[in-house]
Amino acid sequence: MANVHSGEIGITWGERDYLFRPSLAAIGSLGNPAELGRLLARVQREGMDGYVCALAVLSACYAGEPSDLDRLIGYYRDHRGRLRYVLGSMPPAEIHILGVRLAVSGIVGEPRRRAKASGKASAEFSPAEFVGAAQAHLGVSAPEAWAMTMIEFQRAMDAKHPPKDDEHEQMTPEEAEALCSRVTSIRSKIKPKEK
Repeated sequence: MANVHSGEIGITWGERDYLFRPSLAAIGSLGNPAELGRLLARVQREGMDGYVCALAVLSACYAGEPSDLDRLIGYYRDHRGRLRYVLGSMPPAEIHILGVRLAVSGIVGEPRRRAKASGKASAEFSPAEFVGAAQAHLGVSAPEAWAMTMIEFQRAMDAKHPPKDDEHEQMTPEEAEALCSRVTSIRSKIKPKEK
């Protein structure tokens, strides 16, 4: 059913199977690069904003007919001139969890063990850049590149350009000491809960 190693999620609810695939095309349909950067932060928040973002991600990543998905996650309808959300059969908490997982798989992919990053999160995510890189470096067509998930792209790039041994650097003693100092500082600021 679902290839979980590529970021897909497959669920069976009732007697139906649902497949969600966070392809670059599906994620790209959710907005421009700046909006996608904000979406990743918003979908991970608790509350209505995070839930609404999760609904959008699930709708974009669903690999079937939208009307089938309505029964599972619900839908919006006009009621006396106001937009109302009608719940589906899946509990909202589970919808939110699935939406977060798909957004992270579709935008971040899987954690990398490559060279040290700057540690700074990007404010934007441009699927078109990854599609271009897939076409140039992997020799795939545009439709094939848009159909890839971020995890598939990362694994294909790692296979094509394997990391060098020196890219798996250990922390220097100074970096380890700085990290320990930071953790100790944070722990000292946390007050133990009184019983």
